[in-house]
Amino acid sequence: MQRFLVILLACAALALTACGQNQMFKDSWKFTKRQYTTYLNTPATLDMNARGNWEVYELALGEAVFTIDSELQRLVRAMENSDHNPDQSWVLSMMGRFPWLSGVALVDRDGVLIAQYPEHFPKPFDATPLVESDPKQRPGDLRAYAQISPAGPEIYVANPVYGSGAEVLRGLIVSHFDPRLLATMTRDPGSFMLLSSAGVLWHGQYSPDSIALVEAQDWTDILRRRSYGIIGNRRDGYFWTTRYVGNLPIVYVISVSATPTFSTERSSSSFLGNWRRSAPARQPEPASEPVGPAAISQAIPEADFLPSPEVPAPDVPHRAVP
Repeated sequence: MQRFLVILLACAALALTACGQNQMFKDSWKFTKRQYTTYLNTPATLDMNARGNWEVYELALGEAVFTIDSELQRLVRAMENSDHNPDQSWVLSMMGRFPWLSGVALVDRDGVLIAQYPEHFPKPFDATPLVESDPKQRPGDLRAYAQISPAGPEIYVANPVYGSGAEVLRGLIVSHFDPRLLATMTRDPGSFMLLSSAGVLWHGQYSPDSIALVEAQDWTDILRRRSYGIIGNRRDGYFWTTRYVGNLPIVYVISVSATPTFSTERSSSSFLGNWRRSAPARQPEPASEPVGPAAISQAIPEADFLPSPEVPAPDVPHRAVP
C-alpha cells in the first residue's frame, strides 16, 4: 500500500510538471507569434488619409491636368491603333470620341493636304514638319508638333502610312486640335500653364511676368536633360513635368504655392483615378461637308478615308476658344 502511494505521488508530480511546461510552451509560442507579426510579417493596412510621398504642388498639378492628360493618352492610343486605310466611319468615330479635335486630315508624303474634315479650317494647316521621322524614333511611331500662329496654337498628331515594304512613306493620317480648348475642359483651367519647345500653348490666369519667366527658359535644352523640375525656387517658383505625345513633349506648369482641393479622405494613389471629369457645356457645330474622297483614292488607292458628300456630317460638339 505504501509503495502504491509513492508511485501515485510520483505520477502526480510528473503530471503537474508536464502541465507547467505545456503552459510555458503556449506562452512562449504566443510571444513568438506576436513578435513575428509586429516586426517581421506585419499585416497590411490601408491608410485612407495618406497622400504618398508627394509635394503639395505635385498633387495640385496632378489634380489640375488629370482630364487633359487622360484625353491626350486616349487620343494617342486611338491614333496608334488606327487602321492605315481608314474609312468614313473611323473619321466620324474620331470626331465623336474626341469633340475637342479641330479636325482630321490626310496628307501625302510631302505633307500636301489631300483631304480634311471638316472642310473649312480657320488656321493655316501645315503638316510638313511631320513628314520627316524623328531620328530618335522608329519610322512608324506617332509624330507630333506644336504650331504657333497669330490664329492661336495648334497641335498636330500624325500616324505615318508606309507601303508594303515599310520603307516608302505613302502619307500621314493627321488629327489636330487647339490645346486651349482642351485646357478649358478642366475644373480650374486658370491654375496651370501648357507649353512646348515652340512656346506657351495655354497661359491660364498667370501674370505676364510669370508667363515671360516660364517662356524664357531654354526648353529644348531642358527637356533634353530632364522630365520635371522647378523654375526658380520652392517658395515662389513653378513646378513642371512632361507628357510626350508622339515625339512632342507637352509641359504642364503650376505655381509651387498651389494646393490641391481634393478630400483628405482620398489617398494619393486613388484621388486622380477617382477624380470626376467635368467638361463645360458645348454648343453643336454647324454641319459641314468633307472634301476630296476621289483625290484620296488616286493618291493612296487602298484608302477610303473620308465620308462622301452624300453622307450627312455628324453633329460634332464644339465650343469656341476663349
